[in-house]
Amino acid sequence: MKSNVIKSIVTGACAVMLVASLTACGNSSEVAAQEVAEQVEDAAEQVEEVAEEMPNLEEEIQNVQDTLTFMGGLKTADDADKAIDIAMFRNENGDIIYIYEEDGSLDYGMYTTEDTTTDDGRQYAKIEGSLGTYGYYFNEDLVTGIIVDTTGKVYDAVELDEAGAREYVSKTLGG
Repeated sequence: MKSNVIKSIVTGACAVMLVASLTACGNSSEVAAQEVAEQVEDAAEQVEEVAEEMPNLEEEIQNVQDTLTFMGGLKTADDADKAIDIAMFRNENGDIIYIYEEDGSLDYGMYTTEDTTTDDGRQYAKIEGSLGTYGYYFNEDLVTGIIVDTTGKVYDAVELDEAGAREYVSKTLGG
């Protein structure tokens, strides 16, 4: 798609140059047209070369995906008041990357966590993200737990599988 856009821009610029050259040249329009045609051809070849060197977004996303190890994910149940997903990955440097989505608002980064408790005494990992404070806790089965939203409300959570979590990675990278 990038190459098509670049080709369109170069072709349009060359067409403008062609019209300008033909207008300015008067009787020598055939010579000018030939020169402009050669310039258009050269520009098209340069666009092809640049397009071949440009990284493909899908390849770039896959390269990042390959460096991440899925650590786990939770989501609110389908019948919950809010749609919240949280996914955790470890990068090649050992840092944990959190991806949190609450009702369509996406937050992600390498945040530190702090162990704390809910008002009713349940432990969870609190995260200070860019959307605010939220958190999670995995039960012993490692596929259920709780999610604490940015207002402090606690929701029962079920597993967000790796495929769903990796979709969020792609989303954060523009895919």
